[in-house]
Amino acid sequence: MFVGILMYQCLFATRTENTIRPLIFPFWLPEDDPFRTPNYEIFMFWEIMIIIIVLQTFCVFVYILFHVLLHNFYLMNMIIFDCEVLFVGLDESVAKLSKYSPRRIEVYSILNSRMRRIVKWHNIVFQSVQAVSTIYGLPLVYQVMFSSIPISLTAYQIAESLDHGKFDILFAMLGIVVCVQLWIPCYLGTIIRNKIMSSSYTYFNVLRQYTSKG
Repeated sequence: MFVGILMYQCLFATRTENTIRPLIFPFWLPEDDPFRTPNYEIFMFWEIMIIIIVLQTFCVFVYILFHVLLHNFYLMNMIIFDCEVLFVGLDESVAKLSKYSPRRIEVYSILNSRMRRIVKWHNIVFQSVQAVSTIYGLPLVYQVMFSSIPISLTAYQIAESLDHGKFDILFAMLGIVVCVQLWIPCYLGTIIRNKIMSSSYTYFNVLRQYTSKG
């Protein structure tokens, strides 16, 4: 939809004295005409490059980061669920039997397999988060730093248009896109952090309930 509106703006926009060769994102230059050669060609080139960068950001960078973080979120859900059912269905009375008792060995084998799976998934989450930090850490820092510039500029352009009784749909869509691409990793990182804190509370509660029974 965003690309379609931009193509319409370029190909079928109403021609006025300032849009004989319309720019995708129109603007003005102090004491100069942005529509004259070579200004028009230079600005059109950079505006097309900005659109390509935005599309690459959503189709590659944010998309992959979204799925990686969401995968870790659901892994943490599975870990919490496994912790909650860690002792479910196990016969606690085998603790009083001899350590060589077949029944006790069987129950302890089931318990060890459950704990082994929890530890395995924990290690997967740790390794995945470390890989994300290594690969995406620096780009995320620059993403947060430089997103403030287009957010401020688009907000200013929208405010200026509203002051003149108009609503600039192109800059509004661009502002939404810039905010969403910054919101996705921040939101997912927050819910993963909260899920990790929830898992620690789950471990504590399960161990407390088990030890209180003993």
